[in-house]
Amino acid sequence: MDIPRSKIKGGFTHLKSKIIALRKLGKTHSEIRAIYNVPKSTLSNWLHNLKVSPRIKAKIQKRARKKWLDNNKRNARTRAKKAAELRGIYKKDEIKEIKNVSKKDLKYIGAALYWAEGSVSNRNSLRFGNSNPLMIKTIMKFFRETCNIQDEKIRARIHLYPRINKKNATNFWMKITNLPRANFHPPQIQVSKASKGKRPRNTLPYGTLHLTICNTELTCRVKGWIQGIAEKI
Repeated sequence: MDIPRSKIKGGFTHLKSKIIALRKLGKTHSEIRAIYNVPKSTLSNWLHNLKVSPRIKAKIQKRARKKWLDNNKRNARTRAKKAAELRGIYKKDEIKEIKNVSKKDLKYIGAALYWAEGSVSNRNSLRFGNSNPLMIKTIMKFFRETCNIQDEKIRARIHLYPRINKKNATNFWMKITNLPRANFHPPQIQVSKASKGKRPRNTLPYGTLHLTICNTELTCRVKGWIQGIAEKI
């Protein structure tokens, strides 16, 4: 229990022997100050040259380090929380800036997205693959509303990594694309040569989805939109 300094007569000298005893038992400065409300300067003066056994010294250092690490973790969590809140504010402000997406906007967005993530080398088919559900939703909207492609023309295949549940992955991508199970080819299991099979389990919990549309005319049109965008930039 803390002892108010105002009630300690004659300063803190009468506590010195008790404080030294606590130090020899392995108590840290902070722990001693929690028991006796003694100034840091007084503790440093009394305990500076105090000899303690190697075992007690190691114990004190271990506890002091643990406290330092705990404080660092706590401060890191606080900083991370504040940073996340700030990022959320920035994001929320920019979300409000986008009022609507017109049909023309969707054409530009879809063409640019396909340019970045699609296969532009194919001459007779559109092939798009990604693990990001929002990108898949966007490209599906582009295919349906801008390209006027019927669902039965869109084929899907999931590329999975070992240990990913096939059924869960299929159900997930069916919900994202709003495509029936009949549109899905059997999933393909693959191991990245770069990761040598060491990819963490939850890095891509549903694998990547690859969409294919066999349509030569549409493929040429999308490439034309991409080239048009590139030439106007």
